[in-house]
Amino acid sequence: MQVRETKKWLIPTIAATTYIGGMTFLYQSWYKNENQTSFHFFNDNKQWNQLDKFGHTYTSYQLGKLSYYSFKKLNYSEKTALWSSMAGFWLMLPIEVFDGFSPTYGASYGDLIANGAGSLLFLSQQIAFKEQRIQMKFSFFPTSYSDLRPNTLGENLPTKILKDYNGQTYWFSSSPALWLNKASKTKFPKWLAFSIGYGANGMLYGSENQNNENGYQSSRDFYMSLDINWSQIKTKRKGLQLLFGVLDGIKIPFPAFYYNTKKGFDISLLAF
Repeated sequence: MQVRETKKWLIPTIAATTYIGGMTFLYQSWYKNENQTSFHFFNDNKQWNQLDKFGHTYTSYQLGKLSYYSFKKLNYSEKTALWSSMAGFWLMLPIEVFDGFSPTYGASYGDLIANGAGSLLFLSQQIAFKEQRIQMKFSFFPTSYSDLRPNTLGENLPTKILKDYNGQTYWFSSSPALWLNKASKTKFPKWLAFSIGYGANGMLYGSENQNNENGYQSSRDFYMSLDINWSQIKTKRKGLQLLFGVLDGIKIPFPAFYYNTKKGFDISLLAF
């Protein structure tokens, strides 16, 4: 019993210490050498065709999901675990504070709203359904744009995944079977899901005016595709449970029907 109680507090303490250390490192390496200004906001809501805002929502959603299931695993109460799912918003808040004092950036109310939306997407479903019927997922495919501006769009694969918005697609995935009444006795498998996705390309710069001035025109893509709801595949193997939890945050490549705002409708054999 004592071991269980120690574990119950030890892991959150380690996580909090690691987070504080990470924020300290981020400040020292990114912001410390800047001539800081008074706290201010910067409106970046029109940049990158809002892909950065989808990124904030996705990150906050996944952090909330990780926090909730970690607290449940440690035998905390449902109420405590639900409150912990707001971790995504609070963990990302210091970054906005740092940006607010930076002369290069500025705090973004759009980012704050996106962070809150990701946390609420998880929390509201967990309260209403006791499960995640709509999962937010991510996919990426490298593009040539990062080679043109590597400092901004990424120099290697890990940084490209984070920075090259041209290669990112954000998805909302759900299985129809989760919405049907149990009395309907549907044979539609819960693990088979449908996804709608959003992406954009042609963005060498965040500002559309800068893009146009340099001969680039961005466009948006809207997708419809199949997906797999890994959490609905039951297994008693802890290794597979962990793997399925990770895969639930990633959109599996499938054929997709999509609409590009400049080229119109088309079909992709494998959408990333």
